[in-house]
Amino acid sequence: MTKPKKTIIITGTHLTPALELIRQLQSDPKTNWQINYLGRHSNSNNINDTSIESKVIPNLGIKFYPIYCGKFDRRYWPNTLAGIPKTIYGFFQSYRLIKKIKPQIVVSFGGYVSVPVIINARLKNIKTITHEQTLTNSLTTKINSRFVDKIALSFENERQMTQLPSSKIAITGNLLRSQLFQPHPQRPQKINFKKHLPLIYITAGNQGSHSINLCIKSLIKKLDNYNIIHQTGKSDLPLFKKINKSNYFASDYFDTQDFAWIINFADIIIGRAGANTSQEIVAFSKKSILIPLPQSQQDEQLLNALWVQKKLNKQTIIINQKDLTPKSLLSAINQLSQIPNQIVKTKIKPNQKLLKLIYEII
Repeated sequence: MTKPKKTIIITGTHLTPALELIRQLQSDPKTNWQINYLGRHSNSNNINDTSIESKVIPNLGIKFYPIYCGKFDRRYWPNTLAGIPKTIYGFFQSYRLIKKIKPQIVVSFGGYVSVPVIINARLKNIKTITHEQTLTNSLTTKINSRFVDKIALSFENERQMTQLPSSKIAITGNLLRSQLFQPHPQRPQKINFKKHLPLIYITAGNQGSHSINLCIKSLIKKLDNYNIIHQTGKSDLPLFKKINKSNYFASDYFDTQDFAWIINFADIIIGRAGANTSQEIVAFSKKSILIPLPQSQQDEQLLNALWVQKKLNKQTIIINQKDLTPKSLLSAINQLSQIPNQIVKTKIKPNQKLLKLIYEII
């Protein structure tokens, strides 16, 4: 029996939950989904710094359409003003693409690039959902909430919910990548340490963190008793590719298959406290050193880090950015090394609440 066809546009900058929704759509037994992704052309004002989604999404066999859009920066308004021409251009790009694709629904995973897409979908009476992964409402979520049919929240957080139209709210939880929980993940062939040592994974999301990277660079010679996997981000990778140590491996990005092995076998995770990283740490009960991004909106990352610490207590150390030094980081690593690893046999069913919400409104 031929499955009915439906067309969806996914947009936004938070790639991890978007990848899980894509996987669910591609394996949906009820519908043949025609998936289109409208995302950033570049990571910043530098058009040559292409976004990670523009590389990852096409490899999944999905049409990727780059959108130019200015950044909404409440902390430094000149950035917002400088981006206005891009925002206007992105609005007309979105209009033309939505007219061409003719989707039944648009789902946003946040980020400034999603705003013109959501507004244009609303103008054409296309069903829309925006998904918020964190404990706070981003500026994008607040803007999109005025135009969407449903707001999917990851937490039943009263403070967060009072800022949004109550009739639109649905608690769906976040979408962790189900591939991470498959038994017996395969070690990436490119990672081949000579000694069996405790494994440290260093990450700060897809774009990396220059301040964390510099701290690690100063510390690397004192970490010979560990194997280290370091997600540097694109801009800092050349700096770390020069390091020739048998216990160290650097890359700008790890795909889901590689990350499944890393998250299962890492002993300590060092990084920022983004929503997806924080929730993955809790799901796998990992020891972690979290350095919340100080410029995150409404102290979002600090709240995420405190949530992890509440869940995992002594397994979590929070270091404020201003207190981050090679000495403080090494002290935290040594402290966590004294705590035994928790053996967790994690069994998780894919969270399909967002997919169910999509079916409810189309």
